[in-house]
Amino acid sequence: MSTRFGIELVMEPAFTARAYRTRNIVCGQYASWAAEMHMLRMSVVSYFQCSDSVLDHLARGVGRLAGESRQRSPRFSINCLGVASGRNGDVDNGQRNNVFLEFQQTDPNHPLTILQRDAVTMLDNLPGADLPTETGRFRAKINLIEYADLPPAVLADATDFAKCVAIDVGVPSVARAWRLSLLRYQSEGAGDDWSHGSWASDVRWENLSSYVL
Repeated sequence: MSTRFGIELVMEPAFTARAYRTRNIVCGQYASWAAEMHMLRMSVVSYFQCSDSVLDHLARGVGRLAGESRQRSPRFSINCLGVASGRNGDVDNGQRNNVFLEFQQTDPNHPLTILQRDAVTMLDNLPGADLPTETGRFRAKINLIEYADLPPAVLADATDFAKCVAIDVGVPSVARAWRLSLLRYQSEGAGDDWSHGSWASDVRWENLSSYVL
């Protein structure tokens, strides 16, 4: 069994409810079971390794990050730019097609940017924790379809469909942060490589802690 951890941002229920409805309709239409069964959240730091012996320190660190963010900007907001598509990271990293809700994230002083930067620093300084080797530029997004292996024409179709559904459902153009969560992921299929979606067929997860933003 392969284990990884994630620090995840959960948006306010009003936003999440409409995003969930959009995701379920799109995944049902394009038979993307893995994405449909996954949680709907924004990854702050995804699929990193951490020794069980320092999990208490990790949880306290995530709680501290949430507390500092809450003091800076309680329930900060971020603009949702709507549906986009592409690859889950850099174009040439070998990962499969996805469709996602994209968020504006250009200001280096935005509360989300600071939170993500502080999370990376916290993990970098925590003995027993290892950042994923494929970590690149942070991209603020919530996946709707992930690792579905859609042909390019079908991906374009799914993207247009998702845009229309998001408008019809009424996904808000602004989302507010609600909780910062620490999760444990486990998968037999992932092995040592969690960067290319090999976990998609059997991933399961456990919420270890959740902190108010």
